[in-house]
Amino acid sequence: MRAALLRHPRTAALIAGTLSATGFAPLGLWPVTLAGLAVLLVLIDLAPDRRAAFTRGWLFGVGNFSLSLNWIAFAFTFQVMMPPWFGYAAVLLLSLYLALYPALATLALWWASRRFALPLFSRILLFAPLWLASEYLRATLFTGFAWNPLGVVALPTGLAIASTLIGTYGLGALVILASGIPLLLL
Repeated sequence: MRAALLRHPRTAALIAGTLSATGFAPLGLWPVTLAGLAVLLVLIDLAPDRRAAFTRGWLFGVGNFSLSLNWIAFAFTFQVMMPPWFGYAAVLLLSLYLALYPALATLALWWASRRFALPLFSRILLFAPLWLASEYLRATLFTGFAWNPLGVVALPTGLAIASTLIGTYGLGALVILASGIPLLLL
């Protein structure tokens, strides 16, 4: 797996992000989301520099938002004065922007892991609050677009009860932590 990720890391990031979006409704494939996030963690570890780490996080976000926000394109088909293709362009443009937030989280993780020589367990623990912060910023800065926080994928699971105490963003941090478990076991 490592060799394949090294050969095509940008493609792997885009595919991992797209697959991770299948955890959202209506599919609800939350284990695929966990696997996609685990791939992202590996891709960050393998990034040779900060630009690569940022790009991989951005491509992951582009893939994730392009699929998870496709309902916007569908909504455009009900607007008589709007051409349907405009909805797909709007989703792509919005995804290109929103992907900056996960990219910032991946860049921060890459930087901290290099600066402080963090072991894998610590990197996973650090990625959870970094992701949480990026989602909070995405929900409050500029657009205030809070749609599809990562924690939503855990709502059909037994973790949903935790959202009453820690909220959706805290639930997203738990999803990040859960995605790191297979990496720790390997």
